[in-house]
Amino acid sequence: MGKGYAYLALTVIGALMLWATGQFDEVAGGTNVSAREAYWQEQVDDAALRGQSRAAVDAFAATHHLVLQCEKTAVASHLTECLVDDPQAKGGTATHPVTLQLAFMFQGDTLHTFAASPRSLE
Repeated sequence: MGKGYAYLALTVIGALMLWATGQFDEVAGGTNVSAREAYWQEQVDDAALRGQSRAAVDAFAATHHLVLQCEKTAVASHLTECLVDDPQAKGGTATHPVTLQLAFMFQGDTLHTFAASPRSLE
């Protein structure tokens, strides 16, 4: 009977340690990264941004209070990648937070591809 209480005590102490370090935050607080990814796919599709100019994408981002950070992918390339983190996306745990990164890939001045993917904040 004494071993049973010892195992129970160790289990409770272990759970308390995990809770104290934030490992249960995802379960308790939830994550909305998948929902935000679906939201952004729908927003980009509804705005029909694919094939639109960089100015149109900048205007779209501004209406959502986002500022794109852009840079060329290579010296001789016509591709420009613009990234921004979704400020409303939250996921991961307290020790390993995750957000959603939005990536707009331009070929010349035209939007070629859009992708949204989780990104670790560490």
